[in-house]
Amino acid sequence: MADTPEQKTTDARTAWDEKLHQAQALMAARRGRPSALIEVAAQHPLVDGVRPNEEFEARLDRAHELYAQLIADGLSVEMYVPGSRHMFRGITDKISLSQAGSHYLITCGIPAAHIRGEDLNHRYKGADGCYNSADECFVTASHFKDGAFGTLLAVLSPGQLHRKMLHYIQFGVLPLPYTAPTLASFHNYVHEAFVELPHVLFEDPDLQGPNSVKANRLRRERRPEPTG
Repeated sequence: MADTPEQKTTDARTAWDEKLHQAQALMAARRGRPSALIEVAAQHPLVDGVRPNEEFEARLDRAHELYAQLIADGLSVEMYVPGSRHMFRGITDKISLSQAGSHYLITCGIPAAHIRGEDLNHRYKGADGCYNSADECFVTASHFKDGAFGTLLAVLSPGQLHRKMLHYIQFGVLPLPYTAPTLASFHNYVHEAFVELPHVLFEDPDLQGPNSVKANRLRRERRPEPTG
């Protein structure tokens, strides 16, 4: 006899609760270490193909504020700006989201040695690149777990907060989330609630691997065609 929708929901809730408990346990074990990692969620497209748009800039500014606070508290801090070179509606950015965001932070006065971007994209995603929110969370979680960090912070759009937190829980970590709202947003609250969140909860929680239909679609839509 097939499971009822109610039973499937209950089973999913139980599985997600276990993932949450494991993530909470890891963060508790890391608490007190004097180092922090800040992920700044990227946003495409770039202005003129090279500069962060309004949403991306707001997140970078918020991350800069958090960086200054943590440094003042005596912590060592790394910032990760994710995102490969993107194409949007047929227009290709000239540089990657990581490069654009990193350059912005450097002009704000953050030492380049404290900023990670393309190096982590390549280390953890290889030739696939970093092309969606789940990729951002996967790379960040992997670097956090591989490193000696005690605190993890994520700066993101209010519209994507719940989905990204689910991805993070799937990857075994639980960051402190900070939002940077703007009047116009790429992420639609209603679409997130009715389409994106159910997909993560019940169908594809990590969007990793060659069999992820959505990850492959987003990569096809967003990755520029190779040149030369």
